Amino acid sequence: MLTQKEYWDKKIKQWSSLAYGKTVKLNVLERIASFFRATNTRKEVTLKLIGPKVKGKTILDLGCGFGEFSISLLMRYGPKKIIAIDISDVAIKEIKKLAKSLKLDEKIELRVEDVTKIDRLPNFDILVGIGLIDYLNSEQLKRLFNLMGEKSFIFSYCEKKLSFLNILHNIYLSIQRGPKFYKYTKKDLRALIPKNSRLFFIKKNGFQFITNSMQMK
Repeated sequence: MLTQKEYWDKKIKQWSSLAYGKTVKLNVLERIASFFRATNTRKEVTLKLIGPKVKGKTILDLGCGFGEFSISLLMRYGPKKIIAIDISDVAIKEIKKLAKSLKLDEKIELRVEDVTKIDRLPNFDILVGIGLIDYLNSEQLKRLFNLMGEKSFIFSYCEKKLSFLNILHNIYLSIQRGPKFYKYTKKDLRALIPKNSRLFFIKKNGFQFITNSMQMK
């Protein structure tokens, strides 16, 4: 099985290219998989949820991939700053080039780091994780919640439930040699957050999110 870094260095360029409407040659399996990711739609939904709240704020984008969300947020809503972190140096190099070409490089700080090994998060106002917790086990996710403290966050997540689409998705995942994909029930997620912390569930355009902010609802 490939490590997290090996997997994302190999896959992320293909995935981003297809999901964000770019021209790329992918095999049939990857094209089917893109249906489940629906990355561009999920990005747009997340932008609408968080965009109006980011003025003057520092946003931490964990597992930022090629930075399509971060760049779109900067261009449309103008947060004070974005800190974008990903395990893949391939992805970070691409964001750097894109941000520079759009003259946004002074507004975005880029880091190559493994989220599961971070001991301290950088200073931020709102944390965003699109597709991040799908690759964190319960202990890693619990640790991340503790690191965030009471700071605002919003994560997309894949709900663990019996459905035809989930069955198809599980078949696809079993064929891949990538890192384990985790799905959580609402009860699972509530059990992982610190005691007395708030947790709200949002379902919008078929996508599931969790947040601790009433403003995101």
